[in-house]
Amino acid sequence: MNTEVDNFSADAVEASTVGYADVQTKIMLRHPQEQIDEALRLAILQEEAAYREAHAAWQSAMTEVQAQIAEAQAHNAANPDELRPVPPLPAEPMLDLQARRACYRAAHVEVDLALSTETKDAHIEYDDDALVAYHHPATVSHTAQQLADTKRERFKSQRAANVSSITVEVDGLTFDGDEQSQQRMVRAILLMTENDTQRWVLANNTVADVTKAQLTQACLLAATQQSDLWIESN
Repeated sequence: MNTEVDNFSADAVEASTVGYADVQTKIMLRHPQEQIDEALRLAILQEEAAYREAHAAWQSAMTEVQAQIAEAQAHNAANPDELRPVPPLPAEPMLDLQARRACYRAAHVEVDLALSTETKDAHIEYDDDALVAYHHPATVSHTAQQLADTKRERFKSQRAANVSSITVEVDGLTFDGDEQSQQRMVRAILLMTENDTQRWVLANNTVADVTKAQLTQACLLAATQQSDLWIESN
């Protein structure tokens, strides 16, 4: 039984009759999730109350029918020429979760399909305590080589993005440190003397007059960061 549903009082059951069709109506009309959840819990509570009543009646009927069966079997054993029909046992009432689960809040499970290792059809798993239906997508099993290739390509893509966003700070100035910026720094350094300054657009798009020493330090720092990004792939 749902523990949350059990917290509802008997008064709540008598106060309003709610069925799963009512819950579905609320879902289709896009009522707030809180209202849908409350209606669903009440519908479950009422269904389970009716089930308990039906099950109690079934148990009582079982006692009577089992006595009738025993009597008929005893008679038939003693009177093989005058057989009495043996009554069948009454069917035990069961809770049908299909209508209930159709009202659960849907949660779509995110799966990295490119890295899946099992072939499975799309399926739904139900959490009857939380009243949630977890929808799992279909997946395909990939080979170890396919997984390795995918991971490698993703790493290279992420590495390129990381390199393009490199920034370094020298003397309070923040420089772009991507590969193109490093190349510009190298060209400027080769053409500058120790006493020259160069107008330079910084990472925040402001312009500053920078020295050869500052550009050299910025270029070295950027190159080090880029090397570290390559080393981390091993």
